[in-house]
Amino acid sequence: MSSNIGPEAQAAYQKYLDATTLEEKIKKLEEFLSVVPKHKATEKIVALNRSRLARLKREQEDKKIRAKTTAKLVSPFSIKKEGIQLILISDYHSPGVGKTSLLNLLTGAAKEKIGRFTPIPEIGIYEYKKIRFQIVDMPSIMDGASAGIGNGKEIISQLRACDLICFCIDLSRDFQSQMALLLKELSQSNVRINIPPPPITIEKTGSNKIQVFYLTNEAKKNIDLEPLSDKIREIIHEGGIRNAIVKVFGEINLNQVVDAMNPSVVYKKVIIFGTKGDLALTKDSFKNLKKEFNIKFPLIIGTSVLKGEFPENFGDIILKFLNKIKIYTMHQGIKAEKPLILDDDPNLPTVKDVALKIHRSFYDTFDYATIIREGSRQKRKKVGLDYEMKDNDIIELHTK
Repeated sequence: MSSNIGPEAQAAYQKYLDATTLEEKIKKLEEFLSVVPKHKATEKIVALNRSRLARLKREQEDKKIRAKTTAKLVSPFSIKKEGIQLILISDYHSPGVGKTSLLNLLTGAAKEKIGRFTPIPEIGIYEYKKIRFQIVDMPSIMDGASAGIGNGKEIISQLRACDLICFCIDLSRDFQSQMALLLKELSQSNVRINIPPPPITIEKTGSNKIQVFYLTNEAKKNIDLEPLSDKIREIIHEGGIRNAIVKVFGEINLNQVVDAMNPSVVYKKVIIFGTKGDLALTKDSFKNLKKEFNIKFPLIIGTSVLKGEFPENFGDIILKFLNKIKIYTMHQGIKAEKPLILDDDPNLPTVKDVALKIHRSFYDTFDYATIIREGSRQKRKKVGLDYEMKDNDIIELHTK
């Protein structure tokens, strides 16, 4: 390198020579070209290194293109959640059960797909009182889906992650066979329906074998605690755990102990839509469906797309079923149009939960909150972090 470029440029060029990655070489060469003197004696040096820089940038671009080409394709069954995600699912049958028609009724999406087999998910947004519900029309579940038949593993993987599974049952067909297939495939995929997780925790330890503790009055109502503890220890030992602390918080059975040991078990809320309610004989079919499954499925909704029969307050029905409440924030006396959605199960959310939901800084700098609750004896209250929130409360957070 010519000494005409000066010591600063010499040092910058040496950094380029010492660079080991393509990105670092580009950065250091750009820095060199920014400090090298521009005159007749350095003209060739500048030109050569600009050409070199262009070549390096082409290599960088080619590298990015190759990375995109070789990158694993994102599965169409992997759907990013937006708002509260509901997935419509049914058994496989031709003609279909009406999932796509239901999606279109709620969201206006996929109108041109009605009556056709949908091999990949169709998605629409149902907005209710400024709350967004993402409705997904998922391809049908086939017999053997839990083993991978008909993209079954990908479909069920998404079901395991959603907020609410919606069984779509064609009321013009035998509803029992449709229900049997869906229940079988989900059960074999370790999806537990409309039941809470078992009231037991199992924590591995390094010593002291397997200890079982009954920590609540409800837990102590279990029959024959000592024999039960022995059975729990046997099950956990067979599962490969030699040392653990087992905490029981309620009445349990041994199947629940097995489930508690299985990390692949998930617990999902599920409702049933009875479709094609406008057809002959479906009225009796819907009554029989409710009679047979109303205990396991406390929410069964009859629908008719042709007649436009669907609950107008569907959003409120789903929020209540999912044990969620709406909280409205307020700033300088102006109430936000869009509510925050919080879980009220097993306990009502508190002001602390709201602060953390908005941003951690509101909790870290919290001073007090003002709560407005319509219909209460004291409409406006000044409260602390532990105050319990209720549906439709309005909250204004004040920081220090």
